[in-house]
Amino acid sequence: MALDWDLEVDLVCLGSGLGGVGSAIAAHDQGCQAVILDKAPKLGGVCAYGGGEVFVPNNHKMQALGIEDSDEDGRAYFDFLAAGFSDPELRDKLLATMKMAVEYFEKEAGVRWKAVEDLPDYYYPDAPGSRPGGRYLCIELFEGASLGEWQHKTFLTPHFPMGVRHDELYAWGGLAKVTEWNYELLGERITKDLRAWGQGMMGYFLKAALVDRGIPAYVDCPARELIVEDGAVVGVRAERAGADFRVRARKGVVIAIGGYDLNKQMAREYEGVPDWNSACPPYLDGDNIVLGGDVGAAIAAVPPTNLAMFYGYHIPGEEHEGKPLYRTSWECGCPHAIWVNKAGKRFCDESFYKDYQPRLREWDGQKQTMPNLPPTLIFDQSYRERYPLGSFMPGQEIPAELAVRADTPRELAEKLGIDADGLEQTLKRFNEAARKGGDPEFGKGSRPWAVRLTGDPGYPNPCVGPLEKPPYYGVKLVPVGVGINSHGLRTNENAQVVHVRGHAIPGLYAVGNSAALRDLGGGYQSGTSNMRAITWAYIAGRHAAGSAGRS
Repeated sequence: MALDWDLEVDLVCLGSGLGGVGSAIAAHDQGCQAVILDKAPKLGGVCAYGGGEVFVPNNHKMQALGIEDSDEDGRAYFDFLAAGFSDPELRDKLLATMKMAVEYFEKEAGVRWKAVEDLPDYYYPDAPGSRPGGRYLCIELFEGASLGEWQHKTFLTPHFPMGVRHDELYAWGGLAKVTEWNYELLGERITKDLRAWGQGMMGYFLKAALVDRGIPAYVDCPARELIVEDGAVVGVRAERAGADFRVRARKGVVIAIGGYDLNKQMAREYEGVPDWNSACPPYLDGDNIVLGGDVGAAIAAVPPTNLAMFYGYHIPGEEHEGKPLYRTSWECGCPHAIWVNKAGKRFCDESFYKDYQPRLREWDGQKQTMPNLPPTLIFDQSYRERYPLGSFMPGQEIPAELAVRADTPRELAEKLGIDADGLEQTLKRFNEAARKGGDPEFGKGSRPWAVRLTGDPGYPNPCVGPLEKPPYYGVKLVPVGVGINSHGLRTNENAQVVHVRGHAIPGLYAVGNSAALRDLGGGYQSGTSNMRAITWAYIAGRHAAGSAGRS
């Protein structure tokens, strides 16, 4: 039966993050008509909320700076991250294309990449092929006004100050020295709408698509159903202003709408934790799974134990897009702060989330419990005099709903429902070593990446300081996702979605966080999410443009 189409194009890109916008740009440059649809009221997706790093070993910017690296070392490091769980074909395609993709978007889309010289790989120096810096790409500051009519229709992150470049963040002392940053300079940049981080990165991509190429985009336009003819996806039934909006896709549909961070049921079941919250824009409802499932798409997974998931908190009254805002907690990486479990015991290197995440999932088979959940952030007045808690700077009163306060560790434990003897013993043992700058139990502060991000260079061990100055504080923490999910749509080397029976579904692609992380495997490195979104968007857009099309 012939359908009445409201719009006909070559490629429909669902989602306005790096994956959707990148696919639209790549297809447009091959002569295709593209359109971007997003269920959110603004554009930018998860990338606009994030840190704006793209991890590419041996990239052209580090080469220009004379920083040593090689493709072979990059492969060795990715193999280490994968821990045996990556698909070799997808891994090889990713590694073979990522440099080509970032250089393409620089040359053709005007993205101004900049190498982050002094930020080490997560696992440097221990992992094979790891490097002390240069593999992360960020962007030069982006002028928001260059978006024209779209300037105020794009997401700005609530997690990072707008105008801080990566090199400035580290030169100013990292997150531990936030009170000493150059706020006069930041104020000038914010007034001028100069964007850094993910919001700046998305600015470059959105300008290239919407302003420079005139690719149309529709917000408040959720996709409700993929339209299939003779086994091929030929369009999308979306919703616009409360009515059906049918868009024909002559060459394909790209699903780039993220994962299920805001779908608590999916997240709990797929991620294997009893609770789930998110720091992402509140529009990630698992539509990738639903839309793909409707047409027989296979779901694939990697182990959830060590991807990008954090623990954090909600400051009472803070909202974004009408929903509670959850912040990831980096305070635990600073001196004078630790995590404890219900027994009052430390269980991890708090400064390195790749260590704490799998330990939080520990299962006690005798008692059928997860003994390290929920963790509690413990800190003292020495911490409060030096470092912030979320948006509360030193000297500002912390709401009692956020942080419990007590004059002694025992009193604090009793208020928090933590074993008091356990906490006292933990603090005694930790403080003895911390006074000397050590942490023999878990090695807090031993990772150069963690030291660079949250360490205070004024300490012998930048991440360690004793907790011995009252009053004492405790914050109960909850899981906070950042959009990197363990389950997603199965895809092939062309970014095509794979059917449960093993064949590619004609006309259907998935990129970014909508696609399963089978190219990465069982581990994660900051910047790889943006990298794979850019790379597979480049692949999907060009592959769709080269398809024969459908009449």
